[in-house]
Amino acid sequence: MSSIHQSHSRKELSEITEIFNLNVTNYKKLNKKDLAKSLLYQLSTIDKIKEDNDYYFVKNKEELIDYLINPDCSKNLTVKEKTEVMDLSKYIIQYCKNGYYLSYSPFLDHDDMIKKANYIASFGDIPSVRRAITLLNNDFKLKNKIKIIMSSRTKKRLERSKRVKQKYMGGLTIKKGTFLISFD
Repeated sequence: MSSIHQSHSRKELSEITEIFNLNVTNYKKLNKKDLAKSLLYQLSTIDKIKEDNDYYFVKNKEELIDYLINPDCSKNLTVKEKTEVMDLSKYIIQYCKNGYYLSYSPFLDHDDMIKKANYIASFGDIPSVRRAITLLNNDFKLKNKIKIIMSSRTKKRLERSKRVKQKYMGGLTIKKGTFLISFD
């Protein structure tokens, strides 16, 4: 069996361990290299894994191994491209924080900014891009809202974190019945 491709992050390998219930001890404390070795060893000792139709869309062990030894397709940006996308995101956030005025931003005109925002919206897996486009969509001068394009895995991850936040967020609890309140 070959090794796990280096484009897979430690966080993603930990997530795979959790989703497929792989028995890797202390996987949260392991570094990426040790986690990759432990993960491959665990996959070599088991016969089959549970099917996942939510995040990785893997049906069996062979598909998971094939996914892990090949480059991560969600990371299709080069370092130069990612730097450009991050810079554009920062400029759009700056434009939004300065009251949606072009005079305080590096953009030439409104159309130039919209064109660049549409370009970066296709990289919605990056948190800064999501924040920039969300802030820009609040601009009253924007005629058509810009749609953020994300992978299904990122959408599921955001939905899961939103549910966890709502679960632990305090809210109004209404109880019906007769209550006696006395003041001394």
